[in-house]
Amino acid sequence: MKGARRWHGRTLLGLMILVVFLGTGCTTLRSGLRKLLVVEVKPKEAEGRRFATDVPVRPRVEVVNGVPSEGKGDVLSVYQELAMLRPEDPLVRFHLGKAYLERGLLDQAIFELDMATSLDPKRAEGFVLLGRALRLKGQYDLAIAKLRAATVLDPNYVEALIELGICWDQRGFYERARQAYRHALRLRPKDPDIYNNLGVSYLYEGDIESALKYLKRAWQLDPTNSQTNNNLALIAARRRQYDLAFEYFARAHGAAVAHSNVGYLLLRDGELEKAIVHLREAVRLRPNSLRALAHLESALRLSGRVAEAEQVHAQYLKAQSTKVLSSVPSPNR
Repeated sequence: MKGARRWHGRTLLGLMILVVFLGTGCTTLRSGLRKLLVVEVKPKEAEGRRFATDVPVRPRVEVVNGVPSEGKGDVLSVYQELAMLRPEDPLVRFHLGKAYLERGLLDQAIFELDMATSLDPKRAEGFVLLGRALRLKGQYDLAIAKLRAATVLDPNYVEALIELGICWDQRGFYERARQAYRHALRLRPKDPDIYNNLGVSYLYEGDIESALKYLKRAWQLDPTNSQTNNNLALIAARRRQYDLAFEYFARAHGAAVAHSNVGYLLLRDGELEKAIVHLREAVRLRPNSLRALAHLESALRLSGRVAEAEQVHAQYLKAQSTKVLSSVPSPNR
C-alpha cells in the first residue's frame, strides 16, 4: 500500500514539474558558442590552434510544492526520472539532453536531443543543441546538417549561424564560415564573440591583417574577453612583439600564465635568456606549475646550465608527486 502511494506521489510530482516546464525553453546558448586558440601554450601545440568550450554550467534545482527552482537537488536526475515517466515527451527529452550537454556527457546528450528533434522536428533550439553536441564530438558534417535544419526553421537564429561558422572553420571551408558569421553579425552587430570568431577564421587561413582587424573590434567591444585577449597575444607573439603579447596574456589569464606563455614562445623562437627570465617569474608566482617548470628546465639545458636544469627537474618531480597525491580521494570518516 505504501509502495503504491509512493509511486502515485512520484507520478503526480513528475506531472506537476512537466506543467511548469511546458512553456519554457532552453536558457541562452551564448555560453557555448565562443571559440579561442589556446588557453596556455603547450609544447605539442606550438603551431596549432584549437577551439574550446566554456566551463559547463551545472544548474541545480529543488522542487517545492511541485515547482522546480534553483537550490538543492540535481536537474539531471529530475529529468532522468521524468523521462522514465514520459519517454515520448519531446520537451522532457530536450531538457534531459541539455542537462547532459552541460555536463559534457556528449553521447547521452546526442541520444536524447536526437530523440527530442525526432519527436518534435519543429523545435529549432533542439537542432542547435544537437548540432553543438555533434560538433564537440568532432562530427562536423552531421552537425552542419542539424544546424541547417535549425536555420530552415528560423533563418535568423544567431546561435545556429555561429555554430555553423565554427563547424565550417573546423572543416576548412573558411569563406562559408565567414558567410555564417557575417549573417549573424547583421542580426547582432555589436556582439564581440562574432567579431572574435571572424578574426580566428581569418587567422586559420593565414590572413593576419584581416584577423587583427576583427579581433581589435572584438576587443573594443569587450576588452575583458579572455578569448580575444588570448588571440591578440598570439598574433603579437608571431610578430615578436613579446611585451605586447604579455599584456594581452595577462589580461586573459593572469600574470603567472602570461609569463609561462611568453617564456615558452621565446624558447620556441630561440630567445633563451629572455625565455628564462619569464619562466623563472612564472615559477616564482606558481611554484607547482608543471608546464612552467618543464619549459624552464628545457631553456636551462639548451643554454648549457645543466646543474640549474637538474635542480628545476627535481622541483618538477616534487610538484608532480604533490599533484598526484592531491588527486587521490581521502577516506570517508
